[in-house]
Amino acid sequence: MNFLAHLALAGPDDASRIGNILGDFEKGTPDSIRARLPAPIVDGIMMHRRIDRFTDDHPAFLQTKLLLAPERRRFAGIIVDIFFDHFLNEHWERFHPGTVTDFIEEVYQLFGRRPEWLGRQFGPLVPLLRAENWLASYGSLEGLNLTLGRVASRSHRFDPIRNGVLDLAEQREEFEKHFLSFYPEVRLYAARLLGKKTLQTPAFP
Repeated sequence: MNFLAHLALAGPDDASRIGNILGDFEKGTPDSIRARLPAPIVDGIMMHRRIDRFTDDHPAFLQTKLLLAPERRRFAGIIVDIFFDHFLNEHWERFHPGTVTDFIEEVYQLFGRRPEWLGRQFGPLVPLLRAENWLASYGSLEGLNLTLGRVASRSHRFDPIRNGVLDLAEQREEFEKHFLSFYPEVRLYAARLLGKKTLQTPAFP
């Protein structure tokens, strides 16, 4: 899962959301991270790691990877994570109360409210993330192109990622079908990690 999904799956409190977004940035054991960040944030980081393991092993996620062109399959985890954020943007109100726009604004306000919790790697990214509205940009094909290009620019090895939207355009229905199969299950898994007995889910025809 990518940024938007990890934030959506987190608990509603500041520490859980920030911990879940930091999962790709804060490395080390729980004890080593607690030396830098409060324990509730570390709990969010560990939740992020568990969700990543659940995702990587899920049959729908594994099947989705096979939809990518052969030259991109070694980067399939990165690309499919970003595609799934695209579909989460599109289907937000099917799974979560409110609008995705309002949720994203809540997250940006959170980042501004808790800069001391954002960590040494993620913190410096936040001004750019907000200025370019990364969380909302996944919702459009143009935004996906920009995101994949940004990832590809990290190294020449990642060049095949740049054209990932070609795969999405060719097999959009299949990608979407796998997302809609997977996301309700990862929501239930996240709810169990949070100790929730029920999920708040909007009515959907």
